Amino acid sequence: MPDPRYSSGSASGPLGSTEAQNCGSLEPIPESEQRFRALALAALDNQQLERRKLARMLHDEVAQVLSAAGLQLDILRMDLGDRVPEIAVRTAEIQELLDRVVKGIRDLSYQLNPDIVQRAGLRPALDLMVGRFRRSFEGSIRLIYDSALQVPAAVGMAMEKIAEEAVTNAIRHARCNRIEVIVKSTRTGAALQVRDDGTGFDYQLARRRAHGLGLLAMDYFATKAGLRLSVSENDGGGMVVRAIPIGSHEDGRKEDTQ
Repeated sequence: MPDPRYSSGSASGPLGSTEAQNCGSLEPIPESEQRFRALALAALDNQQLERRKLARMLHDEVAQVLSAAGLQLDILRMDLGDRVPEIAVRTAEIQELLDRVVKGIRDLSYQLNPDIVQRAGLRPALDLMVGRFRRSFEGSIRLIYDSALQVPAAVGMAMEKIAEEAVTNAIRHARCNRIEVIVKSTRTGAALQVRDDGTGFDYQLARRRAHGLGLLAMDYFATKAGLRLSVSENDGGGMVVRAIPIGSHEDGRKEDTQ
């Protein structure tokens, strides 16, 4: 049964390009489909800009104002504590509510623009991502990361987004029990793999039928960071998403070190 996650079996360039269209025996993508994909990519670009702006506003303005309000409650408690003894309990309750709201705002800010890659690196960002998925995924998900790797921030941010999209789609659609997120070193730089043991999909049928944005979004992030994206079947079932540096002449399937 075709997997609705992806609009083609593999891609190695901006979707809609000649290179991405002619993968194996796949038929050329119709012009209407190319126009759709171009519009979708433009929308993704605008969305990323707006998400960054909103995330900064939430973190730098809204959360800071609420934190300042909590400090003012501390001052109020010290000023009036002798005259109004019950104020300590009431202000503590309000501060607890403010702390919960601030945490929620910061979590939302992270989801909109997870700049932890810029601040702390790819490994901590993927650790957090895997931890979030573990809370809702009943199967096994693990991170395998080459600790000797130094990944540039732009590449790391793209890899995090690609990994998140791939894991999300695997959980939603693949009926899988095991997912692995792998970041390892190759001769041309860092390479990302996201593997699952799910149902897999028929490349050509999925490509003809799907208008989903899963592969399109991943390809967008890969292209922006100078990465080559590929999607292929696992030998043991399921599928694997790879992101490797553009210019690499290595076949991602030959790089596997299972």
